[in-house]
Amino acid sequence: MNPDDSFDADDEIQRHINEATEISRNNVNSWNNVSNPEAAGREKVIKTQLHSEIRAELCRLQGVHQSLYSEIDPLHMPEVLSLIGRHHDQGDLYLALKSSIMTLFSTVNMKKCIQQQRAYHAAIVAKHAAIVAEHRTKMEELDAKLTSMDEAVEVNEGSNELEHRSNKRRRK
Repeated sequence: MNPDDSFDADDEIQRHINEATEISRNNVNSWNNVSNPEAAGREKVIKTQLHSEIRAELCRLQGVHQSLYSEIDPLHMPEVLSLIGRHHDQGDLYLALKSSIMTLFSTVNMKKCIQQQRAYHAAIVAKHAAIVAEHRTKMEELDAKLTSMDEAVEVNEGSNELEHRSNKRRRK
């Protein structure tokens, strides 16, 4: 401890190490006295990485101000992780996922995602509505042509009848 009663960086790092070691010691199965590293790891992650203030403090103590993954647009992160998965082994993929998962979670805005999905579907509806309107217009044009053809046939039949009657009169 420093004379002004504040911890220096080494003391703070040692305190975090001691806390992690204590978590490992406490995760021992009481009935067979066997340690449970998965439970210990889970508890350490929950108490450190999922707690934003402690995570920020650990970053400050280690001199980590940014990570490679924080510079990548989170919208591109799935493609980056996919590339890592295709070109490297599962260990590398696991490390990349572990390093980037908090970036992905911290940038997810569920409301914005839903709004984007809604906008996408609204655009598809509008596109299809335009197509439907186009086809309706075409149908109306075709109906108008059919109607005019029917009227022309009726007029033609009517004139044929008149001509036929006038021919009968002439013969008499």
